Formats: sequence, C-alpha cells, structure tokens
Amino acid sequence: MIIDAHVHLVTMSMILSAQKKWDRVKPGIMERAIAHGRALIKRETLTFLKSVSIPALAHMWLEQMDKNGVDKALFLPIRGEGLSELDEFISLAPDRFKGYVFLDDPVKKSSQAVLRRWLATGRFRGLKLYPSLQMISAADKRLFPLYDICAEYSAPVLMHFGITHAPVSDYRFTNPLDIQYPSKLFPDTQFMIAHFGAGFFREILLLGFHSENIHLDTSGTNNWRLFLPSVMGLDGIFKRAIEVYGCQRILFGTDSVLNGVAGYRQFVLDEQAKVLKAIKLKKNDQALIMGGNAQRLFNLDK
Repeated sequence: MIIDAHVHLVTMSMILSAQKKWDRVKPGIMERAIAHGRALIKRETLTFLKSVSIPALAHMWLEQMDKNGVDKALFLPIRGEGLSELDEFISLAPDRFKGYVFLDDPVKKSSQAVLRRWLATGRFRGLKLYPSLQMISAADKRLFPLYDICAEYSAPVLMHFGITHAPVSDYRFTNPLDIQYPSKLFPDTQFMIAHFGAGFFREILLLGFHSENIHLDTSGTNNWRLFLPSVMGLDGIFKRAIEVYGCQRILFGTDSVLNGVAGYRQFVLDEQAKVLKAIKLKKNDQALIMGGNAQRLFNLDK
C-alpha cells in the first residue's frame, strides 16, 4: 500500500486569492516571482488551470494515482479560501482523497470554528500551518487552541519550515525548534514536519530525540540538501532520520501538483523507494514509511 501524505490541489481561484494577498503586501510581487522563475506557479500552469474543472482535476488525479500505484493521497490547498473547492474534490473520491485544513489567518478566533467544522466532516484529516508564510511562530500561544482541537479530532498538524518558494516569507519563523515547546504542552497532538525540515536537518534530529509526538514527511525532491554547508546524499538523510525517529514516525510524500506541465512525481516515488531498499530496510519497515504510518496517523481505514 502506498499513501502519499503530501500532495497539492491547486486551482485558478486559489492562485487569484493568493495574488490578492501578496499584492496587499507589495503590489506585483507574485508576478515578479513568476517572471523570475522563483515561484512554483508557472505561466503554463495559469493557462492550464483557467480551463480545468474540479471534476476534471479529480479524474486526472485518479488516473495518475492508478498509473503510479498510489492507493490514497492527502491534499493541501494553497489558500484557506480554497477549502470548499478541496471539499468538492475530495467528495468525488472520498475513499482515495483526504485533505488538510489551511487557515489564512490562524490566529483569528473564528479560525477555530473553521478548523472544527472541516475536521468534523471526516473529509479533512489534518491541519497545515506554514509559519514563515503566515508570519507567526509555531510556539505562539494564539495557536494553542488549534492544537487542542487537532488533538480532539486526532488530526495531525503538518508544518512547513525551512526553505520556501513563497514570494514573501519571514525566515524568523522558519526554524522547526519552535514546535519543541508545543509538543510538550500538547502530548496528545501529533506534529509533522514537512520535507525533512527543508534545510533544518540538525534541528529535526534534536526534536526527534526530545519529543515522541513529532513526525517527519519525506516529501519533494529534498533539493534543500544543496544549500547545506556539506551536501548529504538522500540515502544519508533517510538513514539518519530513521536512526533518530525510527520507521514509525516517517511518512512518504512527493509534494506533487498537477499543473498541466508535470504529472504525478513518479521520479520522487521511485527515488525514495530505491533509497529504502539501498539502506537495507526491512520490508515491514518500508511498508510503514510508504503508507502504514499515514494509514494509522490519519485514521484512513475509516
């Protein structure tokens, strides 16, 4: 069984919503990011998304998942305003698709009700926070009610720390050590760090030693390795992460998005599966990372 714990649903309305947000920060900033190739959203993507519907996207995703042997996937929207679209998308294949809630302003008290409402549907199984993008520390007390709600619904909290393609971000909030304190205050909340920490590899190893309710996802190309003082091979990253976290706290992901240019990231799946074999991991442990842990953490058998 393969469960991809980190993929993205992107729609035109989500992109327009994001553009409005960034234009309020500094007019034209997202356009400049696209023009300079520093954004995940390319012009070809915009052309594709203008003509595609939610049912069409669901059909494409199912085709890509079937082609690559992926049983289930957990989807992230790029804006909180896209939750209704993501809900429509999930409803088209609820046995294969589940989602994360994203909150545009997580410190607003009304965001607590929004989180609770979407988790109560059963179609959303986790919360995504992006501290450097949302410009708030993961240890900010204003987020604590969200952690409590996630514990109530057994919904993991996924956080993106480290390197980002966002056109505007505040790197003061990008260190994963910020979740050390919340992980102790909320022992019944399961926290996940995306992309092996996206550059903060030393820090996530420290966290893995200190907190049993912190998990990692493996998603993406992990090319953040190129920006470390000493470049590590992906096999070394997996080996050290497993030595600290064990196989029970690591979840496979690809960070795929269907954008009219690229399909499902089969090369990421193949590369990571190859690494697990190369480091001579037992088949049962490989199965945990490739799907078993996600099945358990997100209650995907329900």
